[in-house]
Amino acid sequence: MRVFLKIATALLATAVLAGGAGAQQFADGTGGSGGLAGIFDEVRTGGSFSIQDDYDAGFLVRGELIFAPFTPPADNYFANTVLRPRVHVGGNLATGDEGVSQVYSGLTWTFPVYSNIFVEATFGLTWHDGPLESAGSGLDLGCEILFRESIGVGVDLGQHWRVLVAADHSSHAHLICDDDKGNSGISHAGVFVGYRF
Repeated sequence: MRVFLKIATALLATAVLAGGAGAQQFADGTGGSGGLAGIFDEVRTGGSFSIQDDYDAGFLVRGELIFAPFTPPADNYFANTVLRPRVHVGGNLATGDEGVSQVYSGLTWTFPVYSNIFVEATFGLTWHDGPLESAGSGLDLGCEILFRESIGVGVDLGQHWRVLVAADHSSHAHLICDDDKGNSGISHAGVFVGYRF
């Protein structure tokens, strides 16, 4: 896990030094070159690992498609970041013996913070194929549909490419399942590369 974090840090540092050209486009709401067919804004791929002691997911391969915002760009930062989230759909494919694969969808908020650096937050729902109950110290996820949220820091490498280091967590928060159901949750961290159309 420490090796993975060192690699992620090195990739992010390299991206900070290399990027810069596309920051203003995202900050003023235009992004890429207007999206693919005016519908799709970005496609991502990457990988992650579990950050839980009791859960060996192996390597997780992730793919994600992010749609263009449904409203036109606004003239201020607040409207472009908070009021114009992008819809995402994606999935994780687990390779470990205890791995949990997921499909998910939700909303993505992106906050440019400095030059070509941005912070991203998501919230939505996920369906998983993991255990609902555990007889021992393993996962007990409670129900098949869970909330899913993530936070990440990324760097734009120009008009189209970006790199993102992110962590995600899925659980039912005792709101979807019955209160007596387990709620161990699942958490991952990884590195992802995005291409904005």
